[in-house]
Amino acid sequence: MINKFQWLEKTKKILVDNGGAELYCLLEVMYKEQKMNFLQFIYDASRGIGAVISEGVEYILDQDLDNPEEFDGVTFVFGDCEGFPMPVQKFISMMQIVSDAYIEAHPKDKDSIEFYMNKLRERYSE
Repeated sequence: MINKFQWLEKTKKILVDNGGAELYCLLEVMYKEQKMNFLQFIYDASRGIGAVISEGVEYILDQDLDNPEEFDGVTFVFGDCEGFPMPVQKFISMMQIVSDAYIEAHPKDKDSIEFYMNKLRERYSE
């Protein structure tokens, strides 16, 4: 059987070494539980919407808050543990790493992924 998310595994070391372990874990659970594909994930992120991957596995962006103006970074939640907010620019750089790996494995989705990656950057530009 072909590993359908081998492309994601290629990002593990660089994400973990650069403060993106929570993002990697969230994406890994998303794929293992077949909850969502990366195109949907980045589309939602570009609109400021996080995702509940499964009970106790989620991440929060500005549109998930009652008061989006209080958004101070991307928050990952695993079980009862809510991490410190990841700076948005770090999240964007981690998403670029993941996007590049995804595009390499799925070149037909390149235009869509790049479009949503640009929307994500624009949304959170300072």
